Amino acid sequence: MGGQDVDDLERNKALIKTYWDAVNSEDYATLGSIHDPAARNHAPAAFDLTEWPPDGKPFGPVEVRETYQWIRSGQPDLHVDVEALIAEGDQVVAWVRATSTLTGTGGPIPPTGRRVDFHHAHRFRIRDGRIVEHWAVRDDLRAVVQAGVVTPPSRPGA
Repeated sequence: MGGQDVDDLERNKALIKTYWDAVNSEDYATLGSIHDPAARNHAPAAFDLTEWPPDGKPFGPVEVRETYQWIRSGQPDLHVDVEALIAEGDQVVAWVRATSTLTGTGGPIPPTGRRVDFHHAHRFRIRDGRIVEHWAVRDDLRAVVQAGVVTPPSRPGA
């Protein structure tokens, strides 16, 4: 791999670090500036079981701002720590740890006043210094168990 390729990978990882820094600081101007207006999201919200189109849904500057404003309306102290970034080609995968207290009235989980602490894996595709696609897998079940919204079944023999 040539020097330019390594530079591109590091630049892409830095872009995704900027993404999470902007989420943490509620810097929607920065968040919007790093999303292509035609970006697509392939990650339904927590417990969204509706049929999603194969090409995803819009995730440009307006949609990403609306998404995080909705999440923060239920989790005002949301904080995301980036634990790992892996880059290959035009894609970056982020392994993150999200913590928050469920005190607000919006977002995907009811306000129980409890703290949640769980991991996500996010995959981003980047073109010309902007996010053009996003996928995610979140441990939403752990979050709702921690929140007291769902009681896990007992394990046989436990």
